[in-house]
Amino acid sequence: MARSGCCCESAAGSWAMPRLVSYSLQADERRRHEHACQFELSVSSLRASNPAVPVVLFSHGPLAAEIAWLCSHFGVMVRDQGPYADRLAALSPQSGRAMARYPVLHKHLNFSELAAAGVQQVLCCDLDTIFFTDVERVFDRYAGADVVAREEVCSGRSIHGADRAFIDEPLLERLAHHLGRAVVAPINLGVVLYSHGVVARLADIMKTFVDDAWRLMNGLTVREFPNSAVAGSDTSFPWMADVRKHASDIDRQRALPYPSNNGWIVEEVAWWLALGSIPGLTQADFAACDVAQNGEVLGTPRDRSNWALCHYYSHNLQRIVEWLHPRPSHATQAFSYPAQQRRAAQPSATFER
Repeated sequence: MARSGCCCESAAGSWAMPRLVSYSLQADERRRHEHACQFELSVSSLRASNPAVPVVLFSHGPLAAEIAWLCSHFGVMVRDQGPYADRLAALSPQSGRAMARYPVLHKHLNFSELAAAGVQQVLCCDLDTIFFTDVERVFDRYAGADVVAREEVCSGRSIHGADRAFIDEPLLERLAHHLGRAVVAPINLGVVLYSHGVVARLADIMKTFVDDAWRLMNGLTVREFPNSAVAGSDTSFPWMADVRKHASDIDRQRALPYPSNNGWIVEEVAWWLALGSIPGLTQADFAACDVAQNGEVLGTPRDRSNWALCHYYSHNLQRIVEWLHPRPSHATQAFSYPAQQRRAAQPSATFER
């Protein structure tokens, strides 16, 4: 891994560091412009208040030229993880490629490299994250627990109220007990801080995570299981067609009932369950006054905001741009990567956050 805009890497020992901000990207030509816009907003806001903290982008698939340019411009290390489908297949030869059209599992497939670098604290951020102050404030203030994140939206801890259909927490608890694991409170995975060297233990659960995701997807093919009709739709969630095609009788026997009516968040549920396999793991929530999510910032003028950062969800990209640059003339000039490398914007997947 090296500070570069190309897919370069060097020996892990040469970039060992105690604190790191990490991004992960699954290359998708259809969303190339959207990803570049999000990444520029994120990394430029991060660098505005901290030019020195190490930052890495894990690229699953070929890195777009404009994103490579942004990495070079903002001093971001790049790690080429190879094709996403190959990475999944290496962790799960029987099911990995069948899940390759589900585009978000990659976020949790980078911990072996992070562990090899000796990282003690890593802030894992989705591309749709913006920073308002020095990220060291987050590292320092929330160093107490192994895992810190915002509560999942619509969970029992949500400041906006719970929705049992979106997160069936009693079923989630039963799943954890069935698997012989601790119950991990539902957290949103858009921004997560991992501390105390827990990264090495996260590397050990990547296979468990991929297997749990596969079992949950298979649960959505079982008519008798909850949420299979709504969250298992091939139309809304096209990867489910591949799951049905490749699942064996043994896979269906191992299927886990899925505790949500939203098929997009299989990755989150699987990660919560996998985290529960780590003995003694400690967990805490970011305060909503420090870390905002979804549209929580939009009701406050930018010059009066006090948050450290915000995971705004992809579908709010244009609203965030307008909030950051309220004058139309500024909004139309928000992005600085070379114009000839841009592509037409593509909408986010239906249920993506």
